[in-house]
Amino acid sequence: MVRRVKCDESKPHCQRCIVFGVVCAGYGPLVDVPPREPRLQTTQSKILLPTLATLQAVPIYRLNCGAGFEDELSGRCFRIYLEEIARQINGPFPNPLWAKLIPQISEMEPFVRDAIIAIGALGKHSKSQLPRKMSGPSFQGDDYQYALKLYGKSLRGMRDAIARGKHDLHNALIACLLVFIFEGMLGNQAAAAVHAESGLNLLFKFATGDNPGKSCKIQATSTHQNFEEDLLLALSNLDLQVLLFIDRRSKETHEQIKFFQTSIIRNLPAEFKDLQEARHFWQIIMNRNYHFLKSLQSLDMDVLRDERLLTEEGSSNMQADELLLSDPKEGPMTQNEECLRYRIDIGRWTSAAARPFDEIAKGEDEREKAGAALLMAQSKISHIMLSGTFFTVETAYDLFLPEFTAILNLAETILPYLTSAHRGGDPRFSIDIGIVAGIFLVASRCRFDHVRERAIEMLLSCNLREGTWDALAIAHVAKWLRSLELEGLAEGDPVPEEKRAVLSTVTMDLHNKRAELSAIQRAKTGVILRETSIAW
Repeated sequence: MVRRVKCDESKPHCQRCIVFGVVCAGYGPLVDVPPREPRLQTTQSKILLPTLATLQAVPIYRLNCGAGFEDELSGRCFRIYLEEIARQINGPFPNPLWAKLIPQISEMEPFVRDAIIAIGALGKHSKSQLPRKMSGPSFQGDDYQYALKLYGKSLRGMRDAIARGKHDLHNALIACLLVFIFEGMLGNQAAAAVHAESGLNLLFKFATGDNPGKSCKIQATSTHQNFEEDLLLALSNLDLQVLLFIDRRSKETHEQIKFFQTSIIRNLPAEFKDLQEARHFWQIIMNRNYHFLKSLQSLDMDVLRDERLLTEEGSSNMQADELLLSDPKEGPMTQNEECLRYRIDIGRWTSAAARPFDEIAKGEDEREKAGAALLMAQSKISHIMLSGTFFTVETAYDLFLPEFTAILNLAETILPYLTSAHRGGDPRFSIDIGIVAGIFLVASRCRFDHVRERAIEMLLSCNLREGTWDALAIAHVAKWLRSLELEGLAEGDPVPEEKRAVLSTVTMDLHNKRAELSAIQRAKTGVILRETSIAW
């Protein structure tokens, strides 16, 4: 049974209000007023976050309770967010930020409340849709238009707060997270990524004192340490989303974050106490590894900023030099040695996690089992990604057949937990980089066809969207790559190097369920460019 989160569940001594030092009487009663005529609004990709100079990095000292709703529908959508969406956002690792702290903040910040209601309205819209087996965009009914209306109202509230100077760093980062969730659920990957990166840049400037040469260090204030730790964990997930999508941050930024995270990893214990500690260190290791991979890419940032969004809103355009592992080169000895050290860190983490993971496997907690399986799968994915950084031939990936198989075996433990409670036609949305990107790695890099087909089938059937990674969309990308490689081959024939296809550009429009793809095959006669359009 789903518990409803209520401000006065221990009335008159609400536990959360004791923490924040206020007295409350719970959420105000719902007020029945005539519903307003829904008006279709369009989402915007303009960056709404303030600059660092407009912010005061102060903690939230007091939270006013008694949030009211304009109508019965807004209250219902707020509850859908609390009871359903907030429980799904973080996969098997719950974060009280979503179901407790952000709703609490919404009582004093109307734009936060409007964003929550808009997200809840999208969830309500999803429940009314047929399963996504049917092709084409979702039917855009009243709930969808209501979501856009409230989202537009929230964006205006954010702008007004910035203009009045009543916007602290915490609320700016929370706004960034909520915008990412709404745009991600809507399928506007590019707009979601732009706002995510803006929030991360804001946090980076705060951590370095707006001095790129200064040591990167973030400390939570003692008064609200738990709140800030939960917020930083959510932003760490956002960091991964940007790293594995389109990342405009400079090489110097990646190097600085990588150095800071490596200093923490040096303190990795010989044995973890529990799943939470294992997850804490793995998150740092995984982020550091992908910052390393991004620091190796030679990107023209000025050109990338100009071409960041296509004229068609919501589409995202990724080139070969932005797609990890799509443009490999032999690295200098120092980079190879650094890569090896990071792979050794994965081995240290695996050893430290062995005992608590064995105990979890013997227990009956399904959430912990799914969480442990997810971390183990991600460790294997990161190992392959690091190893593949300097591969100059695709046949080198054949060595990882045991790892590819293990990732899919672990995914079979993870996916039932993630999808069991989801009933909507649209995909179950999570802010985590969970397992979808890893299954796609298998579907695109493993050329043992029985394993590859299994990975593609998992993506087709799981109905997940983890941030910018939509399982159904990338399943169709993997199917196209496979079809290119199997052209002219008899069943069971190995795929030779010259037929192996690597993505070179991807223009994805999740909202309208279509994509433009190109890939290259390095044939003996030269490079062959293959292009296609897909819809699902």
